[in-house]
Amino acid sequence: MKRVFVSGGSGYIAMYCIKILLNKGYQVITSVRKQEKINLVKDSLSKNSINYDNLEFCILDLLEDDGWDDALKNCDFAIHMASPVIPGDVDYDMLVKPAFEGMKRCLNSAIKNDVKKFVLTSSFAAIYGNSKTEYDDNDWTDLSDKTHMPYVISKTKAEKGMWDIIENSKSEIDACAINPVLVLGPSMTGILSMSNRLTIKKLFKLPFIPNLSVSVVGVNDVADAHIMAMESVDSKGKRFLLSEKTINLAELCKILRNSGFNKVPSFKIPNLILKFIAFFTPSLKMIAKRIGTHEKLHTINANEILNWYPKSVDKEIVDSAKQLYSEGLLKN
Repeated sequence: MKRVFVSGGSGYIAMYCIKILLNKGYQVITSVRKQEKINLVKDSLSKNSINYDNLEFCILDLLEDDGWDDALKNCDFAIHMASPVIPGDVDYDMLVKPAFEGMKRCLNSAIKNDVKKFVLTSSFAAIYGNSKTEYDDNDWTDLSDKTHMPYVISKTKAEKGMWDIIENSKSEIDACAINPVLVLGPSMTGILSMSNRLTIKKLFKLPFIPNLSVSVVGVNDVADAHIMAMESVDSKGKRFLLSEKTINLAELCKILRNSGFNKVPSFKIPNLILKFIAFFTPSLKMIAKRIGTHEKLHTINANEILNWYPKSVDKEIVDSAKQLYSEGLLKN
């Protein structure tokens, strides 16, 4: 039985990856930050009728060396997913340092233990940070632009760091990076993911619809891509941009209204008025730059190497809203 290490096992996407791995017959060891997260993972798997007899746990800290070498011992594969997700202009060390150092500890332990394949959960944030509106797997965020939020910097530095370590080491380890856009869909643990919090929940609080578009993908498809990349013999050295579609917020609101969520906004604010408001509102200035733009994304590697073709994300958008409503986090 092949053994897979998954860091950050209680995380949003990680739970779906663990579900797939266990259903496929892998032995899985996953890390969590605190003891109480172990019960959360077990309870969530039980609620989804997933047998976790082949699941082991360990407690690891992204900023501490202890335990990483032991956790990756005898593993065939490693999927490094653990990384802080905090929106906004937060302290640099809260995001960038643990993201980079956690990646380094996991990768170095994987190399030390002769792990065959290392899969890093990166992000579209490591791709889109420039002035373009069309992107593919080969694009990189320009870190010389000092306006980037710490989250963007953290994902870009962590992924660049992975490629640098592999290039400078004598290891034969295969590695690849998964770069999803905004991931939507319900959480297996019931804990609201940041991506759903920043989109679905926030939409219900808006008095109007700005002329903005966002690229989205379903959480099940993102988890599938991780396992496909892990198992593929052709994924070495590749990045996999994942997106199902780019959707205007007005269309997103329409999907929710058609499913009975009537409190999403229906009034579209003119671009000129929003830009005027943003001029006096610092928190809206970054949004104002994207007014009226529509990204065009090319998921070439995922399509051609992994044969990954995502399902429509519409159902996962609605399922996210239903979960938020059932937990009292949305009013309709």
